Amino acid sequence: MENILDSVLDARVNYSMDMVTELDVNIFDTGFQFGANNYFRVTNDVYYTTKSISSFEQVEDGIAIRYKTLAMEIAEVRVSQSQGFNPIWNIKCRTKAVQQMKRDKNPGALSGSSGTAFVRAAAKKYGLEFVGEETSKSVKINKASGKNAADSLWTVLGNLANDAKFKLFEADGTLYFASMKWLLHKWGTKSIVVSVEKKNTKTGQKEKKAVVRKFIPLVPGKVGKDFELMSLPEMHKSDNDPLESDGSAVIARMNGTSLRPGMTVFVDGIPSFVGYYLIQSVDYEELSPNPVSISFMTPERDPKDVVPLPVGPRFAATGDMVGPGILIPFLEEGITVQETTAPFPPYKAVT
Repeated sequence: MENILDSVLDARVNYSMDMVTELDVNIFDTGFQFGANNYFRVTNDVYYTTKSISSFEQVEDGIAIRYKTLAMEIAEVRVSQSQGFNPIWNIKCRTKAVQQMKRDKNPGALSGSSGTAFVRAAAKKYGLEFVGEETSKSVKINKASGKNAADSLWTVLGNLANDAKFKLFEADGTLYFASMKWLLHKWGTKSIVVSVEKKNTKTGQKEKKAVVRKFIPLVPGKVGKDFELMSLPEMHKSDNDPLESDGSAVIARMNGTSLRPGMTVFVDGIPSFVGYYLIQSVDYEELSPNPVSISFMTPERDPKDVVPLPVGPRFAATGDMVGPGILIPFLEEGITVQETTAPFPPYKAVT
């Protein structure tokens, strides 16, 4: 163990809302000592101790850190030559429970449960904690037929998530199965209580209810001291949906390594981008003092809920040059244009 720890060149940890916990390690192997002893066989067990913010549902103001040892296994192996004769092994380790789900070709063994109950039962079978939103979508299992292989348990869970428009991902031994909208405000180190109007499903009347919103402040100054920004976050939005935004930030390492996908962050100080976002990915180096990189976005919206930008006044996209500084634009039939040297657009148009 001492030999292999001394031979680790670098290690990187990746968390994402689109995948599972992944540990990417490069190891220097003198004379194929480790390779010859079968250290890097696919499915070999690897254990990694991580730290995260404690308890998804019960975080109060302040940071409660918990350490957790994850059972992982080698999922990918590459070997290449170093600058000298000796090789460097690159191994990618992923959560063992999910890798086992990918090999489980008998998802029908969990029959009798449907929707969210099915996902909860799958998590329990492989020793994962579970956080999920309820859905009544039915489970579809394709059995082996002809040249087609049977669906694995992980494939069935992924299809169910797609049907429900949910995210399915694992982080630190917990399986998450929920929409981004449901995840928003459920995980953070700060909390506020707001009054919102909700429709009573029984009476149909709107009622005011107190709702707790949890978040992690990504703001300059004292309020954001626990998760210090190393630079101004990079933000982005487009005309595809002006209400959706995304961004990335670099966070000081001390508490940044405890951030996870599914947590809510609050970005302030950047006009037109102030608001709450869900962390999509977290990436950092182990055995290094370097900071942590995260990406985040507003919850995805259904296409039917997207309100397009107004068309606005119409101008000609191009025009003919008829003289020095004079443009005649292509406009709709029945509209003429007075010649002008004014910048384009607008033109002095008369009908």
